[in-house]
Amino acid sequence: MSDTKPQGAFSAMLADQELSHLELVLRRSLIDDALSPILPPAYWRERLALVARASHLSHTQIQTVHRLYLQIDAYEATHRTMLDASDVTPDSVE
Repeated sequence: MSDTKPQGAFSAMLADQELSHLELVLRRSLIDDALSPILPPAYWRERLALVARASHLSHTQIQTVHRLYLQIDAYEATHRTMLDASDVTPDSVE
C-alpha cells in the first residue's frame, strides 16, 4: 500500500481547513457543553491524530494541534475535578 499523503500547498490548505474546523467544533463540543459533551475527548484526540498523520504539518499547524490537545487535557482535568467533587457527600467527609 502506498503513502498517498497530499503534498505541498494542497496539503497545507487541507490541514488548515481541518484544523480550523476542529478548533470551532471542539470548543463547542467540550467547552460550551462541558457537563455532557456530544463527543468524548477520545474522539477529538483521534481526529487530531488523523490530521497529524495525514499531512505534512507546518510549525504553525503543529502548534495548533498541540494547543487543541491542551484544550482537551484541560477539559478532562476540569471534568475529573467536577466528578470527584460530586462524589463527596456530607456523610463521606469526616
